[in-house]
Amino acid sequence: MDEFPEYDEEEEEEEVVERFSTERARYEVIEFLLRRYGGLKAQDIARTLGCRVTVVRQTLRQLESAGRVKRAKLGRTSIWYPADLTTTELMYF
Repeated sequence: MDEFPEYDEEEEEEEVVERFSTERARYEVIEFLLRRYGGLKAQDIARTLGCRVTVVRQTLRQLESAGRVKRAKLGRTSIWYPADLTTTELMYF
């Protein structure tokens, strides 16, 4: 019968595995959508992800404070776009 190798705590500490975080995944997915499709409303993002608009707005505000996305006001609504995209490149429809 084959024996299992001895458990070594130092090896486990050296191998730092990044754990899955739904919040981080939401940030990355929203940033991807904005980079891929340009300016989007929070309602459009929420409909695409199948989650509540309040969660998307909160995430967008956190991304905005981190400097990852920006907001352009259009009347009563806001259009969100990536921070590296200039407002002259936006297409509103």
